[in-house]
Amino acid sequence: MSEPGVPDSLVEEVLSGENRELQLLVAQGLFPLPPEELLSLQVALAGNPEEEIAEAARRSLVEVGPKIAATVLAAAETPTEVVSYFASRPSHPVILETILRKRNVATEILEEVSENLPADLQEILLLRQDAILQHPEILDRLEKNPELSPFASRRIQEYREHLLPRMAEEAPVETAPIDEEEASDDEVVEAVLEARSTPAEGQEDESTGLSDAQIRSLPIPVRLKLTRGASRTLRNILIKDNNPMVARAVIYGNAMADSEVEQIINSRAVVEEVLEMIGRGRQWTRKYKIVHALVRNPRTPAGMAIRFVPRLAVRDLGMLQRDHNVPDAVRSTAARLYRIKQG
Repeated sequence: MSEPGVPDSLVEEVLSGENRELQLLVAQGLFPLPPEELLSLQVALAGNPEEEIAEAARRSLVEVGPKIAATVLAAAETPTEVVSYFASRPSHPVILETILRKRNVATEILEEVSENLPADLQEILLLRQDAILQHPEILDRLEKNPELSPFASRRIQEYREHLLPRMAEEAPVETAPIDEEEASDDEVVEAVLEARSTPAEGQEDESTGLSDAQIRSLPIPVRLKLTRGASRTLRNILIKDNNPMVARAVIYGNAMADSEVEQIINSRAVVEEVLEMIGRGRQWTRKYKIVHALVRNPRTPAGMAIRFVPRLAVRDLGMLQRDHNVPDAVRSTAARLYRIKQG
């Protein structure tokens, strides 16, 4: 099968080995081809029996810019061999994150890459509940990661105690092949219709026609599905979900303005894990208002809040040292820094 946009004759000539000079040019990245086509051929040449060509291809692949590689890997039509090649080697975090978020990535690739993920990317992998339910071995491999974070360890335990057993109980006896995406959508529709028959209570989401109470009564896998691309009203309901997996999935499944993130942090109804996640997001903690709100929320882990206290202005330190809603350690740290900054 030829690469997209590349004539069959050229692909055949490169892969046949009959034109060594052409192979070497492609391996070295000197042949004028679009990135998606060049990378596919270079991955093929990386396994070439002639070491000079194979080494040139491997060297070129290492030197590919992470943004270019990520763009190619994100495309639905990118061959599995190309995704697997980058997943099986030390790669830039941008590349790894793209692989983790790729909707049609093979679950075996996620299993392979999980053992060497840094802590922040472990969280993204653990939000791929669709892949984990299909291939629980991902969790086994992730547990072997020498950099496994306490956060990820807790999430793995949640999967094993709650979601995996429930899905096993609800699995049909027959194992006829089905379209997973369609089955998931059908499950959502069925669950929403059933929830509408229960009493409505609280805020209503227009996209589903369900109230706050009805949404919370939905099965966890359905609520997780609803987090992706959720409306603002639905996000506001699901972010306060008592199940940390659901609440965290709202953050990863949607693009949110800083003002909405700040509103989330100011809520005393969100679970600690959501505040912990936001506190580790550098794109958010660069903003003073978000840092200030994290420190002031009593549900923010004390250790994280204390790390942010030195960034507060003198006026806010003065108010924080008198705030008896926050942990004593946060208040005493604010008092000490207030005295220092006051001179």
